[in-house]
Amino acid sequence: MFVNTYYYYYEKLFSDQFCDYVIKRGNSLKDQAAKIGSINDAGVINPKIRNSNIIWISDKEILDPVKNVMQEANKKANWNFNLDLNLDLAAQFTIYNKNQHYDWHCDSYKTERNRKLSFTLNLSDPNTYKGGDFEFDFKENENKKKFEKLSFLKSRGSCVVFPSFIYHRVTPVKKGTRYSLVVWLSGPNWR
Repeated sequence: MFVNTYYYYYEKLFSDQFCDYVIKRGNSLKDQAAKIGSINDAGVINPKIRNSNIIWISDKEILDPVKNVMQEANKKANWNFNLDLNLDLAAQFTIYNKNQHYDWHCDSYKTERNRKLSFTLNLSDPNTYKGGDFEFDFKENENKKKFEKLSFLKSRGSCVVFPSFIYHRVTPVKKGTRYSLVVWLSGPNWR
């Protein structure tokens, strides 16, 4: 699939208080090893591809502002994807400790709905961890460099919204802990 805008970002959009609240909320719940190959818990654990811990959060006070940002980015980037905004959402609070990572992947899953937009928010102060860089792989784009590291995403409270079919990864954390919040919006089949 082709798009003119590969991602839309906001630098330091979310406050320290919001980030602290999400971290506190996430750390108050039981985590699980992240899986690959499925939207639900039927996936498999494969630490060579994905090595992190996750917690599902469905708090309205966390999800509502994220959903608003995603809707705005959908318009400003001129994607104008047909999204189902009435679905119950859950955010994935992700914990990357030393040596943890998530190798190249895309977020598109075809079930009864298609994941269309992905959102990642950096919750951590960049001085508390090293590594854990978010990178894109623009496979079909010949006019830009193939790989792009999102340096701005190291700033706490910064986020990126992008079409879920774009390949991306989080490089291994070398020191400390990186916390992030990931949300997806789905919609009807592509036309």
